[in-house]
Amino acid sequence: MLLIFFGNCLAGYAGNDNFPLGARSAGMASASVTLTDIWASANNQAGLGYLEKPVAAIYYENRLNVRGLALQAGAFAIPIHSTVVGVNYRYFGYSKYNESKFGLAVAKKLGEKFAIGVQMNYFHTYFAGDYGNVGSLNGEIGLMYEPVENLIIGAHLFNVTQSRQKVNLDERTPTIMRFGIGYRIMDRAIISFETEKNLRMDAVFKGGLEYNLLDDLFLRCGVSTGNLYQYAFGLGYGWKWITIDIAFGHHKFFGYSPHISLSAKF
Repeated sequence: MLLIFFGNCLAGYAGNDNFPLGARSAGMASASVTLTDIWASANNQAGLGYLEKPVAAIYYENRLNVRGLALQAGAFAIPIHSTVVGVNYRYFGYSKYNESKFGLAVAKKLGEKFAIGVQMNYFHTYFAGDYGNVGSLNGEIGLMYEPVENLIIGAHLFNVTQSRQKVNLDERTPTIMRFGIGYRIMDRAIISFETEKNLRMDAVFKGGLEYNLLDDLFLRCGVSTGNLYQYAFGLGYGWKWITIDIAFGHHKFFGYSPHISLSAKF
C-alpha cells in the first residue's frame, strides 16, 4: 500500500507540470501570477519585465519530505535596454525517473501599466530501464496589467501549443491556465488571489499575503485548495544585494515540506 501511495504521489506531481518556483511564491501558497521577481521566469514571464538589474537565483524544495520528489532550480535574468532576457533550469525526480526543463524567456514593459513575457521550453524526461528518454518543446505566455495604482492583474498560459511528450502517443504535457489579482497596501503588504486550471483537473484556488514587517524582513502566508499544500507560510530577508527566502508548505499526510531560495542582484 505504501508503494502504491508513493507511486500515486509521483504520478500526480510529475508529467512535466509547470511547478511554481521560488520560496517567496511557496510562502504565499503559490499565489504568484502577479509577482515581479526572478521566479516570474516560471510563474509568469511578464513579471520579468519589471526587473531593473541583473538577477541570479537558486531554489530547492524538499517536496513532501520524499527525496525522490525533490525539486531544484536556477534562474538568471538581465535587462537589455528596455527588454529583459532570462534563462532558467529545473530538475525534478531521482535516478530512476527525472524531468529536466530548460527555458529561454523574453519580457518587456509596454508603457507604465502593461507587460508581456514569452518563453520557449525544452523538456527532457528520463525513464530507467527499457523505457528510454523523451524530449519535447512547448511555449508559455504571460501578461500583467495595472488598471489602477497598486492593483495588478496577471494571466499566464503554460503549454500554449498543447505539445505532446511523445509523437506517437497522446501523452500531452499539461496545459495550465492561471489568472489572478494582486493589491499593494501602502507599500507594506501585498495580497494575492489566484485561480489555476489544468485542463485535465479541477480548478485550484489560492490566496496569499506578504507583509513587510521591517525594512528588509518579509512575512508570508497562504492557503490553497490544491492537493499538494493546503496552506503555507514563510519569510524573506534581504541584506545588501542578497535575498534569502524560506517557506514551509503543509500536506495532510506528510506534514511540512521546506523550501529555500537565494537570489542576488548585480
